[in-house]
Amino acid sequence: MSLQECLASRKDCSGEGKPLLLKEVLDICNSTHQAAPSKSLFIVLPDGDDYTGGIYKYNKKEFNLITDKEKTKYSIELYPELLFKDKIELKELIRVGLIWQYLSLKVGSMRLGVLQRAIAPKKINKLLNKVTNQNYVFLYSVAVRERDRQTLIEDSSEPLQKELVEGILLLDTPECYKNRAIYENRYQGVPLDAAIFNQIEKKVPDMTSLYELSQLLWACQGETDHTTHGNRDALEKNGYGRVHASGCAGYAVYPIVIVDDLASLPKGAYLYNSLGFSALNRWVRVNERLNYDHLLQKFTSNKTKADIEKEFGIKFSNYIILLCIDRKKPCSGFVHSKIAKVFMNTKYWAEVEAGMALAGLQLQANALGFPWQKKILSIPDDPKYRKLFSLDSAEQLIKKMASNLVNLPKNEKLSLKGHLVPTVIFFLQ
Repeated sequence: MSLQECLASRKDCSGEGKPLLLKEVLDICNSTHQAAPSKSLFIVLPDGDDYTGGIYKYNKKEFNLITDKEKTKYSIELYPELLFKDKIELKELIRVGLIWQYLSLKVGSMRLGVLQRAIAPKKINKLLNKVTNQNYVFLYSVAVRERDRQTLIEDSSEPLQKELVEGILLLDTPECYKNRAIYENRYQGVPLDAAIFNQIEKKVPDMTSLYELSQLLWACQGETDHTTHGNRDALEKNGYGRVHASGCAGYAVYPIVIVDDLASLPKGAYLYNSLGFSALNRWVRVNERLNYDHLLQKFTSNKTKADIEKEFGIKFSNYIILLCIDRKKPCSGFVHSKIAKVFMNTKYWAEVEAGMALAGLQLQANALGFPWQKKILSIPDDPKYRKLFSLDSAEQLIKKMASNLVNLPKNEKLSLKGHLVPTVIFFLQ
């Protein structure tokens, strides 16, 4: 499967597990390991035809059984290496999110699914630390399972009719959806493994068009639902939603594009609005042309290129994508409900989700053949960043956007409950 096909069909699954062949397990591990080659993965397996069930440690050179005292009923459970400290650094949490997104897309390409729940696997933590005499901490449960949901259903409803106002720019449709290609099995795209292993011939980005930025942003934070028409309760029940896993449909990540020289965009900062005008009704008609409903909204004209380059010691020519999080209270409906609190630990989740969004950026940039760089902020809570990135203005725009949605979620309005914290700067070379 291609990268965009995997993104478009990514969703949590609740099917049963089945043992895989060892070569399939190693293929999953090898692809997933690309997200963080310097760190190990811990794999929990059931008994298979050509391996013994138990907890394994994997890196590029070795795949070793640590203990057979704990097995899984699923195909695989996977946990990134993470040692307990008084405070887990942001870069470590970002790495966890990167690994999970690589895993999720890889198993999706194998017609399997992933279930990600924010419940610490305490039994596995305790057993592994006893056997290894280490202090590993696995934050959440991640299991590979059989798919039990349809891959993608087309939205056949009549699209909204909209007129663009100043400061709003409708972005290009994700390539896989153009001309119904993905629904008619005509979409080819870039194979997932080619994107994971960065096997696309390098080229210079075209900064005279918004096409490439559109593809990057959708892969980072886009929506995949085509049937629920703004009803988030139905979305959660049917497993549709995001191009990456989210904490009970929590909107914790907010991509901001800071433009210096891109196409015909005026300089300034723009918020990526993956909900579009309609809050999940995925198509919109503007000037009689049918478009995918995602857009940029300008929130400041401040020209901060020189200040950003000086602050972070980087050089960028056209634009950067800044991933901000709301770690205090992610913006969603279901994540705030009583039932969610039974199996949802929100501590660190926003940071991990930022890593998943970053994975989408990295992989889509690889698929487009673009060299890229990232900068993970060492002190994301530093107050000076609020002024540098005009985050007060960004938050005001999010609140305004939430009040103007056509199809509001039934369980709670979409609005910013905490405040934005910058985590990662991503830019093309």
